Amino acid sequence: MKARTKTKLYLALAIAGIVLVVVSNLVFHNVWNRTQSGAAVGIGAGLFGFGLAKYWFGRWEEKDPERIKLNAIEVKDERNQLIRSKAQAVSGEILHWLLMGGAWVSIFLDTPLWVTLSFVGVFLLKTVLDFVLMAYYQRKM
Repeated sequence: MKARTKTKLYLALAIAGIVLVVVSNLVFHNVWNRTQSGAAVGIGAGLFGFGLAKYWFGRWEEKDPERIKLNAIEVKDERNQLIRSKAQAVSGEILHWLLMGGAWVSIFLDTPLWVTLSFVGVFLLKTVLDFVLMAYYQRKM
C-alpha cells in the first residue's frame, strides 16, 4: 500500500473517532446506558488519537524520508536495542516493587481484601514471568 494511501486512511480513522464520540453523546445518549456511552467515547477518543498521530507521522515521513531512514537504522542498532532492553528491565523492576508497596499501603488503609490480593497477585505473576522468561532466554541464547 502506498504511503499516501495509508496516511489518508489514518486521517479517516481519526475522523471516524471524532464521529463516534459525537454520535455516542448526541444520538445514542438515550439508547445506551452510561457505561456503553462511556466505552464508545473512550474507543472514539482512542481512534482519534491513534489516527491523528499516525497521520502526522505519515506526513512527516513524506516530507523528510531521509530522516526516517536514519531513525530506522538507529532503531535496529544493537547498542540502542541493548539500552532499550535495560531501561525496560529497570522500569519493570521498579514497577514490580511498587506493586508490593501498593499492597502494604492497602493493608495499612484497611482496604477490602481483594485490593491487597490483587496487588500481591500481579506481583507474583510478574515474578513467575521473570523466571519463565529467564529460562526461555537461557535456552535460546
